[in-house]
Amino acid sequence: MIQVCSDTLMKMINKGITIQKEDLTGIANDIITNVQRASGIIKHMRDFSRMSEGIRSKVSINGPIQDVFKVLGHQLKVHRVDLELDLDPDLPEILAEHNRLEQVFINLVTNALDAMDEKEKVLGHQKWEKLLRIRSFLKEGFVTVTVSDTGTGMTPEIKEKIFEPFFTTKKIGKGTGLGISISYGIIRDYNGTIDISSRAGEGTTFELKFPVAP
Repeated sequence: MIQVCSDTLMKMINKGITIQKEDLTGIANDIITNVQRASGIIKHMRDFSRMSEGIRSKVSINGPIQDVFKVLGHQLKVHRVDLELDLDPDLPEILAEHNRLEQVFINLVTNALDAMDEKEKVLGHQKWEKLLRIRSFLKEGFVTVTVSDTGTGMTPEIKEKIFEPFFTTKKIGKGTGLGISISYGIIRDYNGTIDISSRAGEGTTFELKFPVAP
């Protein structure tokens, strides 16, 4: 896109075409937007390449979850989303790294907010509950976390691609398509799993499972 904008400018200059202020402003804004997008992709790729460098220690899964809302708490009010936290205080610890787990939950929460915003655009003034629900519990010997939203949900086709790097359903400039892919890599790095339950138009639940620390 940056190349397209540059080529357009050069063609107009070479042909001696007078560039109107509004045209120049539009092209400049397109370049700025795509530079920011490229910068975001580079940052995410650096994070992705450093995933194996994390130091493992015993961590309570509830800590990173709660810290997410020190960063995104205000966003819930802005998006008019209700939050329901149901965290088991007696869970055993897992082997992981606090900050990287926090990154995982920030990605999941951010995607949930975006999905509910998209649904709101479709439904308009219809009444429905914008709800983000996060639970932590012990399931079949694994520390388990579910992150659920009442957003747009996913089709089977999107579910199949959701963990692929650079795959995104968001508009250009709104996402790099790396957040979920990076989260998947971090979870797998800690011998965990992530599964998705979703129905188009009804919402999505991500289920994360981690082995208990020895």
